[in-house]
Amino acid sequence: MALPKINDWLVIRAALRQLADAFPEQFDDWVLIGGGACWFYRTMLEKWNDPDFPMPPLSPAEEAVWLSKDIDFMGATVAEAEKLLGAPFKTETHTISFHGLEVDFLEQGVWLTTAEAVRNAREIRTPEIVFRVIDAAHVFAEKLAVLRQKERPQDRLHIKVLELFLKCEFCREVETLESLDARDWVERARVVKTADHDFFVRDPLFAQRLRRGISQLNQKEYARIVHWAKHHLPA
Repeated sequence: MALPKINDWLVIRAALRQLADAFPEQFDDWVLIGGGACWFYRTMLEKWNDPDFPMPPLSPAEEAVWLSKDIDFMGATVAEAEKLLGAPFKTETHTISFHGLEVDFLEQGVWLTTAEAVRNAREIRTPEIVFRVIDAAHVFAEKLAVLRQKERPQDRLHIKVLELFLKCEFCREVETLESLDARDWVERARVVKTADHDFFVRDPLFAQRLRRGISQLNQKEYARIVHWAKHHLPA
């Protein structure tokens, strides 16, 4: 059975609003993962428009495989979702149909667990909706784990964009300090490095900009980050 193609962020955002309106009490516990989360981080990368980490142009063929065909969440079991959405889980599509949407609830990813997803969700506030999305470092690690088990063209595209987003975010946070939390920053860096051992050393421009930003930090207030850089960034 073919799934409806949900292939842009506007459609996914409208679906999130629909689910939030239908299930206001439960929706706060759901965490957007998978292709939907990758779409969110793609839009953020485009919004930042950073000259060092631009959103790469995608060909029509790449756009065709980038799409997310369903809305993936963690935070509820399949049985709970079936009861709430009033429809059975379809094994052929791995989704539950709800008013034109195809919704999937994962209890366990290849690497990611529900507990990790809930603990590492970001709350996103917009004028029209508040939703939770899995942290970029964790969806990056999950995508890499998936790719080690099976070859899917969309995962390679998602990983490429997530890598650029993470590089940009790591730099922006140490440069602007607006939302910099040293403990959280280092924890995300550890997740990324564990998933991709060479992440912080194979791109000289990224490593140089990150080291430059960290060198400007207050040595005492951000000691965790300064200490991490000494051990994990190239000299």
